[in-house]
Amino acid sequence: MFRLGETKRLKKLIDPEVSVSDVLDELEIKSLANSKHLVRIKDQLHIPTHNRSKKTITLVKVITQNFDFQNFLFEVLDSVNPEAEIRIGFSFLMTANGTPSYVFSIPARPINDKCRIIRDDEDKKKLISFFKGLSYSDLLQSAFQLRNTNNPFSESGYRPEKLVCATFWICKWAVP
Repeated sequence: MFRLGETKRLKKLIDPEVSVSDVLDELEIKSLANSKHLVRIKDQLHIPTHNRSKKTITLVKVITQNFDFQNFLFEVLDSVNPEAEIRIGFSFLMTANGTPSYVFSIPARPINDKCRIIRDDEDKKKLISFFKGLSYSDLLQSAFQLRNTNNPFSESGYRPEKLVCATFWICKWAVP
């Protein structure tokens, strides 16, 4: 289960001042105005209140122009004590014929599937190493390709445009 110190450290990673206008321009916001999802594009932390033995905290971080994913990953890893499962996904904007569409990240398709279990410092190093060489373009392309597995965007004329949010699903379970 999550300790009080862990949730406090995770809360400090959230900037309540960041909003959709920090990542999308005016035209993109207007194009997506009919979408109910625009209000969800903000830094947020959801901590479940149930008492089950397994809990998953959802941390969403808007990818602003000065966002440093590597640094943020270090901060997340420093905030959470092992053992934990950390799934990381990216929501993104894609366009077809100049019309933007917003694609949410989903926990079933984490970009770090092979290194999501964190048991010790060695596992933390593996996760950091996985992301170390990936640029912004690499992350965008990976997120797009991952969602292409069951949703064939590539054959529909869609192309990835920009990353919008990084989502961390952090799961811990009660240790007997």
